[in-house]
Amino acid sequence: MMHLLRAELRKVTTTKVLFFLVLAVIAFTALNVFLLVYLTPSAMGQVDSGQLLMNSEYIGNIIGAAGSSSIFVLILGIVGMTGEYRHMTITSTLLVTPRRSRILLAKGGLYIALGAVIGAIAFATAYVLALATLAGKQHAPIDGTIAAQIFGGVVLGFAIYAFVGVAVGALIRNQVAAVVGALIWVLVLEALLTVFVDWIGKWLPGGALDAVLQATNVSGRGGTEILSVWAGAAVLIGYAVLFGALASATTMRRDIT
Repeated sequence: MMHLLRAELRKVTTTKVLFFLVLAVIAFTALNVFLLVYLTPSAMGQVDSGQLLMNSEYIGNIIGAAGSSSIFVLILGIVGMTGEYRHMTITSTLLVTPRRSRILLAKGGLYIALGAVIGAIAFATAYVLALATLAGKQHAPIDGTIAAQIFGGVVLGFAIYAFVGVAVGALIRNQVAAVVGALIWVLVLEALLTVFVDWIGKWLPGGALDAVLQATNVSGRGGTEILSVWAGAAVLIGYAVLFGALASATTMRRDIT
């Protein structure tokens, strides 16, 4: 298994996809921090602006902006798996390791680690920018305990979400279809489903991720409430295992030519 992990690491670090997606995570996280610090309070008026920044929960939400870039680790996992079929590197991979389930496990394990690292980068970006942008402003203190909880949630959530991406990519081998389908599901369909059936939102992948990230549910994906952190993690892992099992039983068994 170790040689498979080393091979997967070499694949992902010798392409530009990882670099650009990490840049996208940093940029999107920074954008959300700036919006929460400058635009949202300004839009609420001069009086409400000061009151908002004095709200400790709102300060926590600013740091929690790290979770807003989770979609990029999902895409990273999808591209990492579907890229094998798009560029036909899957042929040489299978010549070395014909057991396809081991390939899925090795790739999933590596992307869990990558997701955790990217989650730490996203948190560091949000935390440093929060300190910088709030300097000189009247605001509630940053609670170290809350920040630590957010850090743990972002690292865990990004790690599992990257694994979900790998499983989705294994199930839907076409890269464009997998990425576009995932984006439509996360950004549109989950919110629509929650509108019609409110209770179902927290059991969907996006709602479960919100629970792990401990996010204030402004996305509409989780409905009126979200699960606990560990329940959300269990649901998200369940989706990853389900997609992976379906892929192992169907698409990964098919001929690659």
